[in-house]
Amino acid sequence: MQKTIYFNGTIITVDDKNTIAEAVLVENGKIAKVGTNDDVLSMKDEDIKLVDLEGKTMVPGFIDPHGHIVAISQTLLLVQLAEVTSREEMIEKLINFKNNTTLPEGSWLIGFGYDNSKFDDKEHPTKVDLDKVSTEIPVYVTHASGHLAVANTLGLDLFGYGGTDYEVPEGGVVRTVSDNSKEANGILEENAIMAPEKKGIIPAPAFEQVLDSLVKAQDLYASLGITTAQDASLDEGYDQMLTTAGSMGKLKIDILGYAIQHLTAKMMKNEGTPKREYKNHYKIGGGKTWLDGSPQGKTAWLTKPYYEVPEGEPKDYCGYRTQTDETMIEYYKTCIENNWQVHTHANGDAAMDQFFRCYEKALELTGSKKELRPVIVHCQAMRRDQVKKAAELGAIPTFFNDHVWFWGDYHYESVFGPERAQNISPLGWALEEGLKFTLHQDPPVKLPNQILGMHNAVNRKTQSGRVLGEQHKISPLEALKAVTINGAYEYFEEDIKGSIEEGKYADFVILDKNILEVKPEEIKDIKVLETIKEGNTIYKA
Repeated sequence: MQKTIYFNGTIITVDDKNTIAEAVLVENGKIAKVGTNDDVLSMKDEDIKLVDLEGKTMVPGFIDPHGHIVAISQTLLLVQLAEVTSREEMIEKLINFKNNTTLPEGSWLIGFGYDNSKFDDKEHPTKVDLDKVSTEIPVYVTHASGHLAVANTLGLDLFGYGGTDYEVPEGGVVRTVSDNSKEANGILEENAIMAPEKKGIIPAPAFEQVLDSLVKAQDLYASLGITTAQDASLDEGYDQMLTTAGSMGKLKIDILGYAIQHLTAKMMKNEGTPKREYKNHYKIGGGKTWLDGSPQGKTAWLTKPYYEVPEGEPKDYCGYRTQTDETMIEYYKTCIENNWQVHTHANGDAAMDQFFRCYEKALELTGSKKELRPVIVHCQAMRRDQVKKAAELGAIPTFFNDHVWFWGDYHYESVFGPERAQNISPLGWALEEGLKFTLHQDPPVKLPNQILGMHNAVNRKTQSGRVLGEQHKISPLEALKAVTINGAYEYFEEDIKGSIEEGKYADFVILDKNILEVKPEEIKDIKVLETIKEGNTIYKA
């Protein structure tokens, strides 16, 4: 029997009593005892390993409540564009990659994560820019939001958007060179690239490549204190990859997959409960759907127009939906009848209105009273009345609150305007309604850095230093709950994870500083020293 005692630390248990302990005993991957040094050390014997925490802080393992870990593993194989600050720099980086990399025949040159809000003119690149990289191989770059992308002329042809005689899937947009033209300018939004018939156009990397990269992605997550991760874009290929990785012993953290809408019924089964069991650290947790796009891409669906509407759009432009009510009612009805939890991407308040309207209608049609904890993902423009409605429905908002830091100034100046920007990711309202909300970074949009996530929830500061929503600042303890016990609750795992209590998994993060005691503005500087999954160290600084 493997036993370890961690002692002489500040152990923030995140239990109902907000206990601060000194020591914890781990037996066979689970927590056997929590208490003072004297209490726990009195249980030592010659077979127990002793670990002196030397006053450092231990908290529960961080939980990623929304992300795409397989996409993270794939982005490790792509040209990273998150830090470029101009189209010229982006073009140069793509050309350098092309000149120094041997691409397999038939491959695309793919860049990931450009952010046009960092460019002086705030304009997206177009096919004209990407044709400078190559006219002989398809070039494709994705926006940081993941909801739009840009292709060169050859890439547009392969997507079916060459010339002027093409059809765009419902819920998608192909931007054109002018208002009076149908010639694509290279910028593709939402279902123009995400529709099922467009999914296989860009060939996937070799299975072995992504499998090896998945191990590296887990190392990245572990270095940030994550012990439970998610893939919210699960298809049959991803499922096969994660199942195979688990059977080969390559999964070191728990991963939950959420099956994309058109495959949910095929990939799921009715187990009589939304709580499911892991096999080799992997399980399918439910279904996933999308109702709109992103605010920074100005494709989120709002009830009031954007503060600055995109060029070429009418003054009352509010973004747009990606699905009809009829489609969503039927999908939610299927999920509810089969006891499947469903995660719904909704950034704009109009999209959230659609979620409530359709999910409540599906509940009415099924007559179900089961607790299924539907999750609303991102919730950027969530209104006060919608927060109250979520509480009444038993829905869980997972907030992409890091928008405040990464795009807060852009939201203030261009997307929502000074007034509405104060209430993006309304954590304060959620607390007032007693909601168990979570925080995420939507990796690979941003890294799954829950320490930065807690920092932003406590401080609510943009990169220019302005505070967005003083009333939505939360305490460090509430922020810690949002990335631990609330994440476990979202996954129906509060009985086995999320707090340091006897009987739960020994999932821990050891930090160099106490998040409850450092100055609020210094939370982001806290370092992960060690990450422990079920009693085994999976990362050590």
